[in-house]
Formats: sequence, C-alpha cells, structure tokens
Amino acid sequence: MDAHEASQLVLDWHERHLVLTGDGDVVLGTASNADLTVNDIHASRAHAHIECHKQFYVLVDHSTNGTFVQTEDERVTFLRRGELRLWGNGWIALGEPLTAETAIRFRHT
Repeated sequence: MDAHEASQLVLDWHERHLVLTGDGDVVLGTASNADLTVNDIHASRAHAHIECHKQFYVLVDHSTNGTFVQTEDERVTFLRRGELRLWGNGWIALGEPLTAETAIRFRHT
C-alpha cells in the first residue's frame, strides 16, 4: 500500500455491509438514499458522514441527537456536530447509546 493510501474501512449493521476504499464520502442515516441506511427513530436522515483524509477516516456528525463512538480501547466518545478520527476497530451508534441493536461495527482491513 502506498504511504498516502488509506486502508479499507468496513461498516456492518445487521445484514448491511459497506466497504469504504477512500473514494469519496459516505452518508449514514435514515434516508433511503444514504450509503448506509439505518432504521432508528433517534437517527437523522443524513445523520453523519465518513470522509477519507489520506491515510485515515473521519466520522463527522451533523445531527441533533449526536453520535456515540466506541474505539478499540473501549473509550466511548459522544459527538454532536463534531468529528472524530476512526482508528482500529469499534462501534458507532446514531442518536442513542451503543447497544447490540443500535451499533454499527467498523473495522480497518
């Protein structure tokens, strides 16, 4: 892999599976045209997006209810209209705390 090339980021939510390769942003939300559509009353239509910044991915929250992110070290960060670098493996929950039902798994490959 080139020093300026990002790894892939894989998102899993229930039966949905999305692989990010560094080509453009992806939208997470309830809208039918979101790249990863989640069915949750606490999530917004375009709740957040993930963008690639050279070698890493950044989650940017656009919502009213915020986003919870748990990283590999088990630290949970709450974002509201902010951004966070996604590193290692972890979980994302849109608009409500992380549970087995709400969590979107992310992992770098």
